[in-house]
Amino acid sequence: MSDHNLENKLRKDLGLVSALSLVVGMVLGAGAFMKPPAVLEVAGDYHYALLAWIIGGVFSICGGLTLCELGVMFPRTGGLLVYLEKIYGAKVSHLYGWMITVLFAPSLVGALVGYFSSVFCLLFQIDGAYRMAVSAGVLGFIAFVNAIGVKQAGYLQTIATVCKLIPILLLAIFGLWKGNGQVALFSASGQGIESSAPFAVAILATLFAYDGWAQVASVAGEIRNPAKILPKAIILGIIFLVIVYACINIALFKIFPVKEMVSLGHDASAVASQQMFGHLGGNLVAVGIMVSILGGINGYIMTLSRTIFSMGERGTIIGARYLSTIDDDSRSPVNAIIILVVFSFLYSALLDADRLSEISMFSIWVFYLLTFIGVIIARKKYPNIPRSYKVIGYPIIPIIAILGSVYVIYGMLINQTINGIASIILTLIGLPMYFYYDKKNKGVELALGEVKKYKVKTKYTIAIGVIAVIALLMGYGTIISK
Repeated sequence: MSDHNLENKLRKDLGLVSALSLVVGMVLGAGAFMKPPAVLEVAGDYHYALLAWIIGGVFSICGGLTLCELGVMFPRTGGLLVYLEKIYGAKVSHLYGWMITVLFAPSLVGALVGYFSSVFCLLFQIDGAYRMAVSAGVLGFIAFVNAIGVKQAGYLQTIATVCKLIPILLLAIFGLWKGNGQVALFSASGQGIESSAPFAVAILATLFAYDGWAQVASVAGEIRNPAKILPKAIILGIIFLVIVYACINIALFKIFPVKEMVSLGHDASAVASQQMFGHLGGNLVAVGIMVSILGGINGYIMTLSRTIFSMGERGTIIGARYLSTIDDDSRSPVNAIIILVVFSFLYSALLDADRLSEISMFSIWVFYLLTFIGVIIARKKYPNIPRSYKVIGYPIIPIIAILGSVYVIYGMLINQTINGIASIILTLIGLPMYFYYDKKNKGVELALGEVKKYKVKTKYTIAIGVIAVIALLMGYGTIISK
């Protein structure tokens, strides 16, 4: 079935309100609470910190508007995995899936787990030495819920989505109202700290809070009148998020001096809620923050484990038969969930949550860059495919998205060279693996989304491969943590 015919068979039930809810619901989460101190630390000044949040929003708007053209062209489950394969071929698509499996997914989930354990230990006054135990507990809980079934995981996601709005609104509204106002936020000479990092790193830190807009492209073929609704949903949705993030940041700026906010780090939002609402009220807000982060962990484990499962189906990854197995009772990819949870715990044990979030954003934006360029390539490669949505302001919007991607990638490579290079090398390791398994599976046609029963020689091959990857990751973590 062609992509165009598939597009015609999809039910176009999503309107503006649904599309807006999707943008805000996917994006709004842990970054709103955890990233303001990290952005401020890198920016060095309140003014630059707010500017970083605004520019991050602009990059996300341009990226979302650009990516959705491909979503309309190729309305198939898989998102970027499909777009990259259609434009660049199976090798690049495989590298993306490999990067998601060994870098983006465990780094992102590991970062969220780190943020959760930080707030949890603060709330219950637990020594920081027990954070790993808290991380293991929350990962085990989420893995258990997802292993039971996607329906139960969906219930948890719905509860977390509703709960996360409460602490966000309380922090933004009461922080602006009850903040002491001692911070000279709009003065010519703000209170600042020394920062040697490029401004691009501050923007990269905000992109963690904006991540999620790419998921809108995956349902572009199911939106009524996408030419009108898509631009409105992305622009209005992310502008709303920019305003929310700006309000939270200004509220925190009014409560804390620069150095205190930076020193509090992940705990700044929880401490701010305790100062505004007293011990009990602050603790309730902190619980809301934890539920919000829990929802993020659940959402990403639920969705990213499916990408890992898809890589197993393709048969070009170590342990493909194991990863492509679906549990008979729950009909969930339990093995893929287990692998993601184990690697996430390992990452969270090796690296700080902020470092993990930056690595995850760096790795995914490299492929966002390829996808943005791919929109221009697709105009020439697939000129006859009907497009019910074309990116507005073409080619200006895609060019802004491309330049924004290059800028944040440059900032990461300049400021954290070893992190950046190690991430690229870890991604490129997937290439020889692709050639090996592609040759091994030669002659077997595998359609995207088709379940494949891949047979490995022995269980020891899988064990040795997993041990080798874990050893590589541990060495990688040891090097960059020095």
